[in-house]
Amino acid sequence: MSEHNNKPLRTYKINHTGKFSLRAIIYTLSLIVLIIVLLGFGFFASYQKADTGSASADRTAAKEASASAKPVNLGDALRQSTVDYVFEKDSIPNYSYDQICSMDVSKPSGVTVSDLKLVTKGNLVGLEEAFWKTEQDYDINCLFVLAIASHESAYGTHCFRPNNLFGFGRSGYPSKAACIDTVAKCLANKYLNPSGSLYKGKTIDSVNKRYAADPAWDKKVAKKMAGFYSVISSAHNSQLEKLR
Repeated sequence: MSEHNNKPLRTYKINHTGKFSLRAIIYTLSLIVLIIVLLGFGFFASYQKADTGSASADRTAAKEASASAKPVNLGDALRQSTVDYVFEKDSIPNYSYDQICSMDVSKPSGVTVSDLKLVTKGNLVGLEEAFWKTEQDYDINCLFVLAIASHESAYGTHCFRPNNLFGFGRSGYPSKAACIDTVAKCLANKYLNPSGSLYKGKTIDSVNKRYAADPAWDKKVAKKMAGFYSVISSAHNSQLEKLR
């Protein structure tokens, strides 16, 4: 009878202890979670306050800078910026004779067909597009090509052979435009290209060494080029000045 009464007692203690431990664990975990949540909330509130303070300081600094800044006419500022950009991209320098003599004539001049119309004379009038195209196709300075044709044929009025504006070779050409293209291509590939068979350099006097027998040929061509640049620069930049 004694043994029978003790069994429920032992069972009760085990069950009681087990239930108590589970509640303790749940309570402890809940407390930990609550602490973490509170700490997180406190950290977020502190961060938000600091961020708000920083934003406020930035706004204050911006207001102070704005108060001391001078008013700007946005329209005029944008217009001036555009004008400066156009001048930088489209102005044509007025090179001196000495600068022409030392110029790399394998590089494009940047002139337009309209610019060329300002300097063509005689039978070269109407060929501006052909001269301009040499610069697009062969990256050669088309004013250099024009200067050679102007010198060799007296502006196209005295050709060595039919349509031969340059005294180049021993034959004529089907058209003046064809002659311009052929000679410009030869100058670019053979005279001004370091790997060309007639290359001596990229200046006019370097081309003279293999192109012409006249030792003063380079000076005559350079003089004509200087004149072209002077006329084009003056007219071109006069038009740009109207933008200001």
